[in-house]
Amino acid sequence: MKTIQVIIAAVLAFLTAFFQLIFTPYVIRVDFDSVVGEMKPVHNIGRMHEYVLCSEVNSLFTGANMTSCRTHDINCTDIHRIFPDFSKDVNDENSYDFTECDSVLASIADTGMEPFFRLGISYSDPVKAHDFLLPPADYTKWAQICEHIILHYNEGWADGFHYNIKYWEIWNEPENSDDISDNHFWIGTDEEFFRLYDTAAKYLKERFPSVKIGGYGSCGFYALTKTNALNTGATSRNQYFVTYFQNFLDYIKKHNSPLDFFSWHSYTTTQKNARYIEYVKENLTKAGYAETEIIVDEWNYNPTENDKIDRRYGANQTSMLIMFQNKGVDMAHYYDGDDDAQLWAGLFVNGRQPSSAYYGFWAFGQMFKLGSQAKINNLRLYDELYALAATGEDGQALLIANVSEKKDRKLGIDAGSYTVDKCMTVNEKCEWVEIPLPDVIESGSMLYITFKK
Repeated sequence: MKTIQVIIAAVLAFLTAFFQLIFTPYVIRVDFDSVVGEMKPVHNIGRMHEYVLCSEVNSLFTGANMTSCRTHDINCTDIHRIFPDFSKDVNDENSYDFTECDSVLASIADTGMEPFFRLGISYSDPVKAHDFLLPPADYTKWAQICEHIILHYNEGWADGFHYNIKYWEIWNEPENSDDISDNHFWIGTDEEFFRLYDTAAKYLKERFPSVKIGGYGSCGFYALTKTNALNTGATSRNQYFVTYFQNFLDYIKKHNSPLDFFSWHSYTTTQKNARYIEYVKENLTKAGYAETEIIVDEWNYNPTENDKIDRRYGANQTSMLIMFQNKGVDMAHYYDGDDDAQLWAGLFVNGRQPSSAYYGFWAFGQMFKLGSQAKINNLRLYDELYALAATGEDGQALLIANVSEKKDRKLGIDAGSYTVDKCMTVNEKCEWVEIPLPDVIESGSMLYITFKK
């Protein structure tokens, strides 16, 4: 009899907790007077629509307070395009063709963004571009070419500029394929790339101590979430990405190579990327690079899961921005900022009009401008609900994204002495509209809320 009573009591307790979870509002408790860190520029992009000065559409990047545009896949910034004949004298400015690259970087600077300069090659056909994908004949000379590119854009060499570009990334996805002959970025062995990185990073860091040198634009860590075991359940290519990272760390640790930042890529969900960030941090620290910045310089929320650029697409991308900030990512670049209106470039639709995703970037940009991340006392009640608070002299704000496939969430906000000023959202028509603060955040939606005291 007692056993039955215990079972009944347990069932009733479970049902009570379940219905409380469903029907009790998720009260986000924000302490705007408690700062937990600085806002990080994770709302940046790779590539833009067009590279002309005073572009109306490119001004939208300015409006979102973006700080950086990565140059990868802007072909005119490739090393072999700037220095087309490797046999030429590296010290002769006539060996370089900066014309097209100058125009691109000027238009990036015109938006208020800084170029995040990738030293290497854009996506290439391994047959047609074979020679440019081979390891350079002289690693030191390749580093010297990079040196003169930095001189041109930071110190005015060869009728150049003084952009003070801080981030210089060595290569992109050298491990793109475990079949060397089918690699779109590097037709060489792993160790040949490690040696190139070591040579160039040491040379450039000694020559320009104040700039940040890093790499290598890793393909990512998908193997970690294919299964609970690291070495099983993933494709050999996915596992190769992880093995390559481990071998890279072993090499640079052994050779004491500088690594101001480690850059990597990921096209999957927010929850999986949170796991990858922890993995990267753990392994950098273990290798003696605990101070190395973590930069996700190509990302997009699982383009294969989003089937269209709708309201949910915007909520998904926004959840990634929130998670990056909460997890301490130092910088990130969405791929990409072009106007293709495709899942891989979804910030704009209908003839370069802002999409649902753009408004998430815009909202984050306003919070970035405030300067400081504020404390949320109960940050994660649901895995599918992401929240971020920011504060500064110019105000306070809260950004929330519900990425649940089906579940609306009852919502309450406790901000102490601060009261809601405005609430913005993307509606079903993907319009950015002001609404009264709702008591429910719908599935696949986001809210941007500002406060006053």
